[in-house]
Amino acid sequence: MWQGLAHSIGRVIVLVTIVVLARLLSPEEYGLVALALVLMAYGETIADAGVAQALVYLKPSRENSRAALLITAVVGGSLAVGAVVAAPLAASVFDRPEVEVLVQVLAVSLLGSALAAVPEALLRRDLLFPRLTVAVIVRSVVTGALTLGLAFADYGALSLAVGTVAGTIAYALCCWLLLPGDVPWQIWRARREALHANLSFGAPAAGSTLLARLIFDVDYIIIALLLGAQALGYYTLAFRLPELLIINVFFLLSTVTFPLYSRARSDPERLRGGYLKSVQIQSLYGVTAGVGLAVVAPALVPVLFGDQWGQAVLPLVFLSIYAAVRSLGAGANDVYKALGRPGLSIGISLVRLVLLVPLLMYATGWGIVGVAAAQCAAALLFAFGMQAVAARVMRLRALLLLGAVVPGLVCGLAVAAVGLAMLALPLGDGIPALLAVVTAGVGAVYAILRFAFTSLHDELIRLVLRR
Repeated sequence: MWQGLAHSIGRVIVLVTIVVLARLLSPEEYGLVALALVLMAYGETIADAGVAQALVYLKPSRENSRAALLITAVVGGSLAVGAVVAAPLAASVFDRPEVEVLVQVLAVSLLGSALAAVPEALLRRDLLFPRLTVAVIVRSVVTGALTLGLAFADYGALSLAVGTVAGTIAYALCCWLLLPGDVPWQIWRARREALHANLSFGAPAAGSTLLARLIFDVDYIIIALLLGAQALGYYTLAFRLPELLIINVFFLLSTVTFPLYSRARSDPERLRGGYLKSVQIQSLYGVTAGVGLAVVAPALVPVLFGDQWGQAVLPLVFLSIYAAVRSLGAGANDVYKALGRPGLSIGISLVRLVLLVPLLMYATGWGIVGVAAAQCAAALLFAFGMQAVAARVMRLRALLLLGAVVPGLVCGLAVAAVGLAMLALPLGDGIPALLAVVTAGVGAVYAILRFAFTSLHDELIRLVLRR
């Protein structure tokens, strides 16, 4: 609930920022910023060398914390310097000189992310989510305020880059200040055994996370190279809503489920039960929200972003379905890591990347709509594959996993039927029509849960009310 509060407040601020920027920046400017952010995201993924995940998995000790801080400082600093040096090359590869300064500014966020990794991991390991909530909200406020201020001052694409850096630094400072007890600054006292333990688990975990990031963002790179910055701007904006409202929710839940699965790994029955419940809840939310967003996309885009973003509508439809499909496989990677087998994620991710890149390159023949549709197809295939592997490592019957996603699939079909029927009525355009469709869809989902899946309905009510 604390993570949900932080996520909700942060996403509202981010959504407002995106809506305003969509009206201040051109699609091409928006695409340039998106490209620079994607390049930095790859660096941030490995800036901590995976030791943040290692700290959650390993037994708590000051030696492990000191070693982790030393590793993150060295790796993060090296990546930041490397990004500054490589910025001209990135601009040359994409034939966009403006990318150079954006990458150089954003390089500072690599060091900030690395220095935030250890305190964030310690807070997460000890389930101190109220403190993390404060840090997340501070980051969102700083990023949004500075970005909008610079955008209104006509700094263009640079406004989002500077805002991102400021938010990252603010987040790192907050995490350190909110960390209880003595701060493990004495990195010169890091022992070889602790360094080895952190890297033994962290390196494969970082590799898995990097591959996951490559898979998640490779469509941006392919579109930038083959279709150009303007097409990337439309595609990025289309991706923002399913990312904010659905995919980021899975990342949010992952920050909670990974430490919980790690604690429960010695009790297989408890682990299996918790995983099934997690899959059930995530698929219920992901499928209904994704289908609902796809249904209202044609009316939503002009209301939020303006008529100039009309080319983002159809990609948004497919990307919303893509987010819904991803929810069917959510949580599998957390189980692999919690059981001490992060290498499974690497193997699956390598196969996925090898298949995904040529598929997306071929799909560019149909523009950004083709890329979005290809993402849907690949996500569906690997969602079932990842769950099959998770079932095997946990010795969980596949039929139980299949049964866990049934409520989500039924509610998703209901949302599609009700939403399309509502849109066929003469409701007009604008916010009132959107509210009517959303209200009807939510009502349909509640009715199905209340009468068709009564036990799940009652359990969700108890969960929300903390009974």
